[in-house]
Amino acid sequence: MTKKIPESILSIIGRKIINQTSRLLRLPTIDNLEAQLQEKTEQLEQIYAQQKAIYRAIGKIRASLDLETIFRTTTKETCRLLGVERVSVYRFNEDWGGEFVGDFEFAEVGWDELEFIYKNTVWNDSYLQEHQGGRYRNNETLVVKDIYKAELSQCHIEILEQFHIRAYATAPIFIKKKLWGILAAYQHSKPHEWETSAVNFLSQVAVQLGFAVQQAEQLAEVEQKAKDLRAASQQQMILFNLISEIRESLDLDTLFKTTTKEVRKALESDRVGIFRFYPESNYCYGEFVSESVLPIYDSALSIKVNDYCFGEQYAIHYQQGRMQVLTDIYNADLKDCHIEILEQFQIKAQIIMPLIMGSKLWGLLCIHQCEKSREWTSAEIRFVKQLATQFSVALEHSHLLAQTRSQADELGKTLDALQEANLKLERLARLDGLTQIPNRRYFDEFLDQEWRRMARQNQFLSLIMLDVDYFKLYNDVYGHQQGDKCLIKIAHAAQGVLKRPADLLARYGGEEFAVILSKTDQSGACEVAAQIQSAIKALGIPHPSGKKQIVTISLGVTTQIPSLAQTLHTFIGQADQALYEAKQQGRDCWIHFSMISASRDTKDF
Repeated sequence: MTKKIPESILSIIGRKIINQTSRLLRLPTIDNLEAQLQEKTEQLEQIYAQQKAIYRAIGKIRASLDLETIFRTTTKETCRLLGVERVSVYRFNEDWGGEFVGDFEFAEVGWDELEFIYKNTVWNDSYLQEHQGGRYRNNETLVVKDIYKAELSQCHIEILEQFHIRAYATAPIFIKKKLWGILAAYQHSKPHEWETSAVNFLSQVAVQLGFAVQQAEQLAEVEQKAKDLRAASQQQMILFNLISEIRESLDLDTLFKTTTKEVRKALESDRVGIFRFYPESNYCYGEFVSESVLPIYDSALSIKVNDYCFGEQYAIHYQQGRMQVLTDIYNADLKDCHIEILEQFQIKAQIIMPLIMGSKLWGLLCIHQCEKSREWTSAEIRFVKQLATQFSVALEHSHLLAQTRSQADELGKTLDALQEANLKLERLARLDGLTQIPNRRYFDEFLDQEWRRMARQNQFLSLIMLDVDYFKLYNDVYGHQQGDKCLIKIAHAAQGVLKRPADLLARYGGEEFAVILSKTDQSGACEVAAQIQSAIKALGIPHPSGKKQIVTISLGVTTQIPSLAQTLHTFIGQADQALYEAKQQGRDCWIHFSMISASRDTKDF
């Protein structure tokens, strides 16, 4: 029985025979083919790993629209995947010089503290400037394995040595078709053999970085436009509110305080102030009357400013409506005297607009930047112009209002004096000149008024007529001056009896007086008459004739509820008739008209 040979032995023998035959025929052996297959497999795996790493890095780069994050991610991932010691981003300027964006470079441990390229380090390459980007404009990369073996110029080598660069690879960064900058990989410690795959990887990252920067800049542009629109909207709102306040209120202090605060916030400036020139100062003296200022800067409020330089050199331009816009006071060809004044208020940049009242320069609207110089935008300047125009309108309106108020005050005083004079005249026209109680004219007006009122309300109205007994004899004996004094005392005593504001005592004529009592019936009227009679007797004024040798009075009383069927003439006649009856009965008494009627009825019976 034949012994079976194992397959593994046959395979080995066959492999050796094929390898030997292949060598004789000068063909690749199985070992060679397997080695080549292994090498290709490793290459494909490396390419796959690199592509995967590229996609992962690109994903991280494109994941953000913030430039700082984009640059940091790009340099860090590129440095790690290429295994180099540093990766930086270089950005071209308009003149094809440029600067390293130092905040966005990444270095491996050991090289991160090396004095390399700091933030905004300018590196102007004369070759790149002369050829406007050189080879990079053609989208070419540059690879230097060893700076000492690359046939570089001595000045170029000295610059590279300054930053300890031994080898580098660079790829252009494009935004659309414009060369934006360079992505650079550096080796510090020793020369570096740059593999083609590494250079391709650097180029791919630079392309993706260009896309990311483009998107970020577009976003930044959109955000800036949105910010400008918000600022413009805020500025227009301030103008709208200012115009509204001018129309609704011309209180300049409130208007200035509100506006300076809102304007400073809108322009993000350090100080906004309203400066007013003193009248007759020829624009050399003045002070800030209102301001809004950041707390870290000195207040200019109420500080007296003496600036002969301004009055002589600049005032005439502001009177003509010109404005001053300074981005940097030290580069504006200002007079030393002017700079000294500006330094007093810590000013580095400013916008100054004239405030005109009528045709005269009233003051200045001042926008100050104190921290540093500032480039003012056209929109900001236009806003300040519009603002100053509205301020000038407010000043003119305020001036006119002040004039109007002054004239109104004078007119008011005149009207008050006239009204007071009229009241005095009216009082004089209604008052009796001797006794200072209502006269016959006012008595007639008031009695007519009360007659109508009581008729509407269906209420009692009473009238008392009183006359001084034997007054002619009193005058003949004591004289008219004493007679006047007697009438004055009688008027005051009778007035003292009346307690209600609506009751009226009037001088009816000569020594005769009248009392009007609204809402008073017969009983009440008779009681008042008796009280007046007693009050006059209580005066004890001596009289040459009479029952008790003192001045007495006689009173006639009548009471009615007024109606259309009756007249005032009849009403007064009844009181007068009652007075006559009192005199007939011996004087120094009172008689009600109803008592006369009752007496007649009794006699007739």
